[in-house]
Amino acid sequence: MLKLICFFLLGLALCQGFYVPGTYPVEFKVNATIQAQVNSLTSFDTDMPYDYYSMPFCKPPEGVKDIPFSANPGSLIEGNRLKNSPYNFSVKVTEIGRVSCFPTGFYPGLSAKEVKGLAHKIDNHYRVNMVLDNLPVTMYDLLNKESEFVRPGYTLGFKKNGKYYINNHLAFNILIYRTHGEYTLAKDRFDASVFFNGLDSRRRHLLTSDDVSASSSSSSSSSSSSSLRRMLVDAVATAAKTSAAVPSSASPPVAKASTSPLDSSPSNDDPEYYMVVGFEVSPCSVKLAPPSNPNALIKEATCSDDDEENVSKWQEIKEGEKIVYTYSVYWQESDIRWASRWDAYLRMPGGKVHVFSILNSLLVVILMASAVAVILLRTLRRDLARYDQVASSEGIEMGSGVGVGAGAGAGPGASVGSAGSSREESGWKLLAGDVFRAPLSSGALAVHVGTGVQVISTWVLSLCLAAFGFLSPASRGALLSAAIFIFVILSCLGGFVTVWVWGMTQRSYNHWYGVAARTSVQFPGIIMLIFTVLNTMLAKAGSTGAVPAGAYFFLVAMWFLVSIPLTFVGGSVALRVPILVWPVKTNQIPRHIPAPSATAKPVALFLLAGLLPFATVFVELYFAMTSLWLGYFYYLFGFVFLVMVLSVIVVAEVGIMGTYAQLCSEDYTWWW
Repeated sequence: MLKLICFFLLGLALCQGFYVPGTYPVEFKVNATIQAQVNSLTSFDTDMPYDYYSMPFCKPPEGVKDIPFSANPGSLIEGNRLKNSPYNFSVKVTEIGRVSCFPTGFYPGLSAKEVKGLAHKIDNHYRVNMVLDNLPVTMYDLLNKESEFVRPGYTLGFKKNGKYYINNHLAFNILIYRTHGEYTLAKDRFDASVFFNGLDSRRRHLLTSDDVSASSSSSSSSSSSSSLRRMLVDAVATAAKTSAAVPSSASPPVAKASTSPLDSSPSNDDPEYYMVVGFEVSPCSVKLAPPSNPNALIKEATCSDDDEENVSKWQEIKEGEKIVYTYSVYWQESDIRWASRWDAYLRMPGGKVHVFSILNSLLVVILMASAVAVILLRTLRRDLARYDQVASSEGIEMGSGVGVGAGAGAGPGASVGSAGSSREESGWKLLAGDVFRAPLSSGALAVHVGTGVQVISTWVLSLCLAAFGFLSPASRGALLSAAIFIFVILSCLGGFVTVWVWGMTQRSYNHWYGVAARTSVQFPGIIMLIFTVLNTMLAKAGSTGAVPAGAYFFLVAMWFLVSIPLTFVGGSVALRVPILVWPVKTNQIPRHIPAPSATAKPVALFLLAGLLPFATVFVELYFAMTSLWLGYFYYLFGFVFLVMVLSVIVVAEVGIMGTYAQLCSEDYTWWW
């Protein structure tokens, strides 16, 4: 074990990385162009996301393109579809009334189908989602610390007096934080070091020799050698520029007093860089005439409080109407650092309710622990002492009966009868010969236990990764993707537990491959069947919630090519584990199970046993479901982790009490 720990620490020492979790910070120079990205339209009334460009919106001049490296299994299942947009911003350049439709300057006349689609989306309170530098847009003030939550997106439009109006003008307010390019320089230096470390000694010698540039510029060299050397020379030049731009520790610059990479104090020697730390928008409806020059700014395209009741100035949605989409851009410097820019988005309503939830769960745990302690330390010990006393007295009386002879024949019978009646006062001790009897449908039990262990282990590992910050909200769909991959990898654990339980109940591992096959097919098959039906319905409805065919067959391939083989691998490993030896011998004839009392019936125990665990988790479950259906960002995984630990303790205590109550009613079918 010590060697494994040493190898693990050595591997960590050799690893190189930039930033965990999320993406690496991106810095922009003044006048640099940033393009906003559009995501799916979502609603809190219906879980049916739609593609942004399925609505009558203007498309970028270069055409609609998917954003690379933004799709993963989790984001695809959640319905996220990031694409480029016609909204381009220049850093620190304020623009008012910029037209987003090219080359006409307006969207052509609305058709009856488009009018109906917009009206349907407005009635269902659909919101438009946009992203800038991986930050979602919001209508809320990110600097207002009194706001309990932040909801992403902005409203598509509104309804007034039976008429529909669209928010065709967007006033963006981008929060930026000033830096000096330290992240950009560090990244360039890292890229250069990785490039040089990946070269062999011969190529390093070529790069550092003085005749590289001369050889690369010679016209007599071959084309392949020349292109290779030009590439290497460019890398050398980049590395040289990077080394010159970043001061070394041996010769620090005299003009700078602070060498901290996070020091953001202004300096005349450093170039100005800015990082996006907030993305706000104020949508409004403004009726505008189609411009003659799409490149010109429309000064009338502004959101004014005086126009809130002036219906004539709103852009109505009606057939044949030409809509002019415009936007304004404002830049606001903020003291929010890049590492804290998600804090405003991750606010959750409830406040101290989460703390009270933890205290409530602690009280439940203490209550259940006290009840279990009473059962184990008092009731169970008293029953054991009484049983031992009856057994010893029975042996003494049987010995005295043999010595007296036939004249005292009635005595032992009476003694045995009284001992039997005393023994029957506690029913659980009468089940010693049946308590380990193989349960009914032991194969189904093994499959359920193995699948349950696999699901719970997936939940625990995913929650631990989220609680320790490895699954950032900046990476959309990361939590769901991690849960899918962990579930597939833990198929070996599910197969192991299934075969182990099968061998324990059947006292042999014969026909283990049958239960392993059921474990690999039953639960994943049910999930895939439901997923296929829902995916077909979503695809027919034209929703982006439908997973593309490539991603769908990728999931199916993971199931058949990875999950099923791993299940059999885990089952084969379980064959090497010796079967547990029961402490008592099982009787050949099963004991009759008397009719249980109302509180000892399995159905009643099943219902009562679920109340206390639910009371432990219902508060956090409420907030999780609220964030899921109302569009909040849920990231209180620390509270969820604590609740998980408490719920595991409560479930274990409830299991002890439920099993004890069932055994006391002389019911030995405790397996189920």
